[in-house]
Amino acid sequence: MFTISEILEAAQGTLVQGPAHARVRCVGIDSRTIKKGELFIAVKGAVFDGHDFIDDVIARGVRVIMVHKPVAIRNPKISVIRIKNTTRALGDIARFHRLRFKTPVIALTGSAGKTTTKEMIFAILSRKYKVLKNEGTQNNHIGVPLTLLKLKPHHNIVVLECGTNQPGDIGWLADVARPQVAVMTNIGESHLEKLKTTRGVLKEKWTLTSFMGPRDTVVLNADDPLLSAQIHQRHPFKIITYGTKPPARWQASQVRVHAGRYLRFMVDGPHAGHSQLLGKVVELNSCGVNNVYNAMAAFVCGVFFKVPVADIVRALKTFEFPKGRGQIVRLGKGWLVNDTYNANPVSMRLALQTLQTIETQGQRIFVAANMLELGSRSQALHRQLGTIIAAGNMDVLITVGHLARLMAKQVQRRNKKIRVFPCKDVESAQKYLTKVFHNGDAVLIKGSRRMRMEQVAEFLLASPKGGI
Repeated sequence: MFTISEILEAAQGTLVQGPAHARVRCVGIDSRTIKKGELFIAVKGAVFDGHDFIDDVIARGVRVIMVHKPVAIRNPKISVIRIKNTTRALGDIARFHRLRFKTPVIALTGSAGKTTTKEMIFAILSRKYKVLKNEGTQNNHIGVPLTLLKLKPHHNIVVLECGTNQPGDIGWLADVARPQVAVMTNIGESHLEKLKTTRGVLKEKWTLTSFMGPRDTVVLNADDPLLSAQIHQRHPFKIITYGTKPPARWQASQVRVHAGRYLRFMVDGPHAGHSQLLGKVVELNSCGVNNVYNAMAAFVCGVFFKVPVADIVRALKTFEFPKGRGQIVRLGKGWLVNDTYNANPVSMRLALQTLQTIETQGQRIFVAANMLELGSRSQALHRQLGTIIAAGNMDVLITVGHLARLMAKQVQRRNKKIRVFPCKDVESAQKYLTKVFHNGDAVLIKGSRRMRMEQVAEFLLASPKGGI
């Protein structure tokens, strides 16, 4: 619940029309779902401008509207608040609301594994607490504020994934969310078009800690070279590390792929006086070794918030991986690794490890599309990935897009045993997949979001060959 005066204070706006005494239950930006009694913020997005739907929201009973440009509203009972930027105002109001609560916020970022790690943390903490999280891909300057605006007194913890594709994004989200715990998964070649280098990626991701102090904690992957360098720097907050070797305080060891399908590893913690934290066996419904790191980050968060270790282990064992993010599903007598949501060189390499590890008596088929937003290094990074593919145990490579064709050429040059099929679009890839795929094969499908690779996964799952 917000009063007009609270909204004006939070967003530094001006009431240009209507009553000053109105109250709103919550905040919305979608004219299709906004309800009577809510504040409508007219946000301008890449496709739609909320200002174009003012009449629609009024027809739905909305009586308080926020705009950043002049609008003509004849009804004097409609309160209109004018500010400089409605998108920024959404974040300002979310910060105001977040600071009403002492509820701890966990925010996480990194170049790969963010969503899976967030969902693992949520699964673990939900064993003991009422947890609010951002759903799906709501990890940007719109999604994070909208999630925080759902914060209620009954919530015990908030878990927020924070994403970026340009300098300043993470710092802004940190300002809005004010996390007490920041989780860093890894740093690699992502969004290089605007972040330029991996050092630029680190600089941007590290701004998640901008508003953290002595009572706050950063949980980071000590096996990551760029992140581990931060351990020895002076910081106003505490650092807890995880990894598979020293100097990580929390270590995974004896990592094994069980039955060609499941991961098993031991977790050892820093507190020798607590035997329950030593030598615990963790099992995951994945053979992607990279998921050890995601699970370790979540494990540390669980211990930090005093979730019983037995509950942490159970939550990880029963964890179902999010659709399109390394999700392994039965494909007839074989497997589909559905990693179609997005791609960068870091996540591509990690996904390849999964395909190379998974047990199959058929072929290993990789359907790979363009990796976007890599700037001047784009072609070189696609060629590098081709070199990695050529050195692996792949049987078939199908590429989609002009950049992914560079992977194909590299593989054709270096490994004549791999059958290679360069395609210009999804439809062509589906045709080749129909020809080469047999029931029992293991297939990995991956590419950047705009490449629509989920259509290939859906096509394959619907194929008669994919049946048992």
